[in-house]
Amino acid sequence: MSRHHRSPEWYRARRVVRAVITARLTRGEHVPCVNCGRPIVLGERFDVGHIIDADKGGTLDPSNLGGSHRSCNRSDGGRAGAIKTNAASRRARRLPRW
Repeated sequence: MSRHHRSPEWYRARRVVRAVITARLTRGEHVPCVNCGRPIVLGERFDVGHIIDADKGGTLDPSNLGGSHRSCNRSDGGRAGAIKTNAASRRARRLPRW
């Protein structure tokens, strides 16, 4: 989890967006996943994800946040985290980048 996701602003924005998405799902509205575009179904557990990632300049504004399937959001973050970790590890061990 990044420092960005530990901030009080993130928790506040996440709570607001989650309430809005849940209300839309309850009313029967179509809510697409911000990662894959498939619909999020009422009763399905979901994460709040960034439309434009924070490390690429995205903000915590609710207009930049939306519902995301847990598998979509966590696999996306896992890839980004792995890239950073592996790059740092290669630099620390002075290995070439392939």
